[in-house]
Amino acid sequence: MLPQPVKAADITDENSAQTYLNQAIMTTFCRVLDSSRLPPDVVMRLLATALGQTYREVAAAHQDGCCPCGWRPQPASDIETLRASLEDAAVPRRSDDLLSMTAAGRA
Repeated sequence: MLPQPVKAADITDENSAQTYLNQAIMTTFCRVLDSSRLPPDVVMRLLATALGQTYREVAAAHQDGCCPCGWRPQPASDIETLRASLEDAAVPRRSDDLLSMTAAGRA
């Protein structure tokens, strides 16, 4: 059974935001891969570049501290956190790892 798609209006917490972003990135990746005929590793590198550009633009908008969200970019630690998140998500999971298993039903 496939997971239900998450719409932007359904984003209420970090988990639903993660699911929405996962779906959006996979959809974008597949569309670019299909239409461009570029190899998957090239498209993934382009996605990483787009994420880096997004970070740079958002960080620049927050440098002066005028945004009410209160985030203060710290490029060195922020980029290391992004790098670690990418590495953690990309490492293959063991098939017997309970955290990576999809729920088969409800109890």
